Amino acid sequence: MGGRNSEGEGDSITPEILPFPSSLCHRCAAPPRYVRTDKGSVFMQCPILKGYPPQPVRSCDSFLPRGERGPLGLPPAGLRRTKR
Repeated sequence: MGGRNSEGEGDSITPEILPFPSSLCHRCAAPPRYVRTDKGSVFMQCPILKGYPPQPVRSCDSFLPRGERGPLGLPPAGLRRTKR
């Protein structure tokens, strides 16, 4: 089974070579984490959905454009830091 190598957001993934450039994920306030497999495939992990949505994402109930705030001026729920 081929393992996945986490490369984190932006690591060797440049705007010129974004996977699925039309995907909403690239413009979301919760930017995806890019994961490259040993074979070179790139997957986008959503920090809100906690998974890998099928690409390209054309609509998403959790989408919030970068720079916007949710209700009461707070960041989107998936981006809020909570105390443990």
